[in-house]
Amino acid sequence: MKLTDEVINDVRTSANIVDVIGHYIPLFKKGKGYTAVCPFHDDHDPSLSISEDKQIYKCFVCGNGGNVFTFVSNFKKVSFPEAVAEVGNIIGKPIEIDTVPKKVDKNQKYYDVLTSMVTYSNYLLTGSKLGEGPMAYLNNRGLEKEVIDYFNIGYNPEDNKMYAYLANQGYKDEDILKTGVVRMLDKGMADVFYKRILFPIHNRFGNPIAFSARDYLGTSDSKYINSNETIIYTKGDNLYNYHRAKDACRKLGYVIVCEGVMDVIAYYRAGKENVVATLGTACTKNQIALLKSLSNHIVLSYDGDNAGQRANLKIGELLLNEKLKVSVIDNKTNLDPDEIINKGGKNALRDLEAKKISYIDYAINYYKRHYNLDNYDDRKQMTIKVTELIEKLDDEYDRQNFLSELTTITKISKISSTKVDKKAYNNKGKIYKYSIDGLTKAEYLILSQMALSSKATSIYQNKLGYLLGATNQKLAMLIIDEYRKYDKCSLSRIYDEEEDEAIKNNITSLALVEGLPTEYDEDSLNAAINKVIRETKSKKLEVLKEKINECSLVDPEAANAYLKEYMELVKELSNNG
Repeated sequence: MKLTDEVINDVRTSANIVDVIGHYIPLFKKGKGYTAVCPFHDDHDPSLSISEDKQIYKCFVCGNGGNVFTFVSNFKKVSFPEAVAEVGNIIGKPIEIDTVPKKVDKNQKYYDVLTSMVTYSNYLLTGSKLGEGPMAYLNNRGLEKEVIDYFNIGYNPEDNKMYAYLANQGYKDEDILKTGVVRMLDKGMADVFYKRILFPIHNRFGNPIAFSARDYLGTSDSKYINSNETIIYTKGDNLYNYHRAKDACRKLGYVIVCEGVMDVIAYYRAGKENVVATLGTACTKNQIALLKSLSNHIVLSYDGDNAGQRANLKIGELLLNEKLKVSVIDNKTNLDPDEIINKGGKNALRDLEAKKISYIDYAINYYKRHYNLDNYDDRKQMTIKVTELIEKLDDEYDRQNFLSELTTITKISKISSTKVDKKAYNNKGKIYKYSIDGLTKAEYLILSQMALSSKATSIYQNKLGYLLGATNQKLAMLIIDEYRKYDKCSLSRIYDEEEDEAIKNNITSLALVEGLPTEYDEDSLNAAINKVIRETKSKKLEVLKEKINECSLVDPEAANAYLKEYMELVKELSNNG
């Protein structure tokens, strides 16, 4: 299909920028618009603003901005035509662009190997006699076929049957070896996960990249063995179940993080789909970045044993450093989520999840259990540790309340918060703020009203006809021209068609200025026009003053003429308020 202007315009007008950006990153409602943690720089506070009515986004810290196509192009690092096709797929208007060569993932052959393995192993588990034993084991643990199929759980039998199957499918030995599911022995190729139940691990895009394999017979010293790192798998770069959980996380507004695959499955059985696992009690920087892309509210649910409790404490602090909201499911049962649901049923796990507490409350409770509060030195150490955590909070109200609670517990009273609220983005000592003066805001209001109504363009042309900002004036002309070409004005369309970066930047800035009317308001328009007229006259007064000074000695007659004009203009400004 040729990518015509009509196709592009159809996709643009049909897409809602909030839905499209929300497809990739979590959004937060703010007034009439939305904000998000900007994915285009190392952002900690939501600095990306999105205007739904103007279909424009902009980050006032790093400057990245544009419309739906710009966002997808920048986020996915694809060309404009590919971005149009991507947006079309998101909104249910799929288009194939014949003129754009499809990118071939260099790792696709490895994904194909593991996809075949996932499919075959699931068949062996659920549809063959070889799978009767492991299937009975899973059923006894509460996993029915629906759950098994949802998580693509499979079985790798003995006698190297998996390697034989993959080889028969035509996959090369070198490619199978590189996926880590077989190894080369003296006697030939051998399956790595034989006689084990397979839990496939996928990357964020849903491609299988590794396995966690369970010994169901109890004959191995290692209950689980996981894939070694391979050409397509780095443990610290992935979260188990990310690709399935992302929509639920964005819909519910938070993500539950636990330790292993069976914990995620337990939560799914209890009706919770917004759950991922780090596959261990460590959490890397890359995994935290993935969590941030799911939500700014992270709920930790590591096991109830000592290792799990320490993981909640340590990982929670890492997340707090990233300015994320952190809660903890305070599991005091010494059981993991899988054990809880199997012993107490779905309601037991749901009830535990419903009682999540703030991370600071969890830290206080944790240290209360691990310090002797009858001993001053212990109370002092607890005070220091918890105060350091409290100081990481942005909300002064929360800080002071937690400090007060801590004082009551430790009886150490001289504690105060030294944190200063930061209203702007701080990066290595530099403070960035987006602000505009009164004249610029007036001109932006005029442009905004012109974009909302053709009537505003008529009033602008009749009463004013110019803007003092050169880029603003050019944009005004483009808006007028937009009405000549189409029935209505679309700033998003102007953005796509304009090549001048100054104009494009103006459009994104204009769309996100706070306080501008979102509907046509003639009174506001006239007030803004009068503001520009007054400013024009004020600037003219400055010019006349300079001319009077220049001519006063060399040309008194000209100086008097300028003075007369100056006084008339002063009187005019006074009369007009």
